[in-house]
Amino acid sequence: MDNMTLPRPGCCKWAEGDAGNYTFPCSNRVEPGVSYCDEHRSIVYIPPEERRRNRSGGGMNTSFKRIAA
Repeated sequence: MDNMTLPRPGCCKWAEGDAGNYTFPCSNRVEPGVSYCDEHRSIVYIPPEERRRNRSGGGMNTSFKRIAA
């Protein structure tokens, strides 16, 4: 865990890695109060309409890669 670096303030908090050994490879700037850049937010955030649609269609797609937030 010694090599863990935290994202810089105002940068995307997209994390990669496992077992508490995360890196934050994205250095895109974000708006105050926002955790992810537009690209990573589109991966992380699933709109409520899509969530409802997936639920009624037999469940959510579980093939998404887990990430730390």
